[in-house]
Parts: sequence; structure tokens; C-alpha cells
Amino acid sequence: MGYKKKSQIDMGNYTATPSEFNAFKWCIDNGIYISPYANSTLEWYICITMNGKSSMSPSTYKKIDVWKQMYRFYLYYYNKYNNNIKIEPMLVIPKKETKVKQQSTDNQLF
Repeated sequence: MGYKKKSQIDMGNYTATPSEFNAFKWCIDNGIYISPYANSTLEWYICITMNGKSSMSPSTYKKIDVWKQMYRFYLYYYNKYNNNIKIEPMLVIPKKETKVKQQSTDNQLF
């Protein structure tokens, strides 16, 4: 007798930055819970629960974006309740490719 494996929903992979993880931990420790809530297999709402009340984000998010938005909310609530200590989201700035411009001299052959 075999069991049918449930089909998995692909929500993408996302690794929280250290600041996002710290905000996540602080929120959980302080009773603020933020999680994805499926609208369909392709879109999710963000559900925020605090003080026994839950609310949903007005927008839906696609895979990977749902994780990024969830951590933005964690940072928002961390910063809102910790006026003296702010955690800024770490921005990943793509490296610019720089081409080395060759200076031509009379001695160079092309």
C-alpha cells in the first residue's frame, strides 16, 4: 500500500539577510507573526497577526516576492516599535561591469 505524495507548491527560495532575520526574530519574540497565505498556487497574500488580531495585505504577491515582502513587513514592525534602534534593509547593488579602455599608442598594433 503506497501513499500519494502531495504536489508541492513552488513559492521560490529566498534567504533572509542578517537584518531581516534579526527583525523576524524580534517580531516573533514580541508576538508579531507574519506569514504567506495562499490565494492560489501562483499568488499569496501576507497575513499579519498581532495582539490576537489578523489582517491580510491588500495586494497579492508572486513566488519569491512574497518572501521579500514578508521580511519588509518584519523590518517595518521592528523599526516602528524600536525608535532608538533602526534596522535598514540591506540592498544588493548589482556590480557594474567596467570595461578597461585601452589607450592607443603609436606602438600598439590592433
